[in-house]
Amino acid sequence: MRYRFAAALFSTIAASATAAGTSDIASVERVVDRFNAARAGFDEAALAETLAPDYQEISPVGDVDDRAEVLGFYRADQRRAGPAIAHADRRTSLHGTFAIETERLSFTMTRPDGVSATRSMRARYVAVRSGRGWRLLSAQYTPMPPAK
Repeated sequence: MRYRFAAALFSTIAASATAAGTSDIASVERVVDRFNAARAGFDEAALAETLAPDYQEISPVGDVDDRAEVLGFYRADQRRAGPAIAHADRRTSLHGTFAIETERLSFTMTRPDGVSATRSMRARYVAVRSGRGWRLLSAQYTPMPPAK
């Protein structure tokens, strides 16, 4: 009887930890979605809500931008049209108060000669959980070579 109780207690604890992990993964994915929506809409206030105070970003060309520089780039007066971005291959993992999410971003551009070209890059986001929920601490964008 004692072993059944211990097994039931362990199962309950394991199920609670799994449910909490699933909830945290969903929360991290939502903050990344809000971050990308704010960037696409050049919504500086919404973007600021997704970023940790010491946020850093590495651009596809290797530039390192801090939080203030990123927010400045996405001010409404800086808005310019860009291609729609497709998101795929999302993977999220939790590490205590930190989480890592990786996904593939793809977009199609029209070159000056009128030919369309699709390009992709990997994005890696690092999120941190604090009293205000999950916030992004870092993002890095790595271009992927075109398919041959």
